[in-house]
Amino acid sequence: MVRRLIAVAAGVGVMLVGTLGQAQTSGGSFGSQGQFIISADRLFPVLGYSRASSTEPQTPPAGVTKVTDTEDSSSLGFFWGGTPAFTGVVGIAGANVASIPVTNFYTVPRLGFDYAILPNVTVGGDLILFFTLGGSTSHEVYNNGGGTQTTTTNEPTNTTFGIAPRGGYIMHLSDLFSVWLRGGFSFYTLTWKESSTVANTTTTFSANYNQFALDLDPQLVITPFPHFGFTVGLTGDIPLAGGHSFTANTGGTTSSVSAGSSLMFVGLTSGLVGWF
Repeated sequence: MVRRLIAVAAGVGVMLVGTLGQAQTSGGSFGSQGQFIISADRLFPVLGYSRASSTEPQTPPAGVTKVTDTEDSSSLGFFWGGTPAFTGVVGIAGANVASIPVTNFYTVPRLGFDYAILPNVTVGGDLILFFTLGGSTSHEVYNNGGGTQTTTTNEPTNTTFGIAPRGGYIMHLSDLFSVWLRGGFSFYTLTWKESSTVANTTTTFSANYNQFALDLDPQLVITPFPHFGFTVGLTGDIPLAGGHSFTANTGGTTSSVSAGSSLMFVGLTSGLVGWF
């Protein structure tokens, strides 16, 4: 009985090894025709520079054509996939004023899907999704007479969605190194919402930010293992069109404003890649 079990186990082991070996052989080298490539892109923005520019949506004062706010930021980090925020929307709707921190969607990690339609020629893109679940904060003021004034604010919710179709070409330098030239376009939309209650009156603020950009994303692909590797390369996201809007609703009365905006990102990013 034991011998039979050993024989069956050995046979199953040989079959598994043969199957895995056949799968690795059929997969071919990175970029072979008919290959599916899955990547985790921009996991670690090692070095980055962002420039955000937005026109204040409210009516400018007399004698002023428009008011534009510009914010520059740079970062250097290792093994940190952070999403630094910038002041993307400055709005005045009615009597309400808001300065909205917006997630830098270019540094959000994303999932990539590509397919080799020809040897070393790929088509595909990235899918981006980032969201917060919200919460609440309270501010209490205790008066000498015993009265208490409480201000309750819901933590803002932030939802970012993006899609970045692209084409690519893989240049093999050696068995270990390849250069994956990638480029395409991207579209992002971000929705921000926050509510606050003061003296039993609730005001809901909401903002939207959208951006259409040209993406240049060449990557050095390092493949020390079969069907798995690492990517590192320069990334450039050049804004082509974009805008933002701000809305305030107090007691059923709604006011809104909108204007143009743009966000640029240049950096050195890294990620993971696998193919089959």
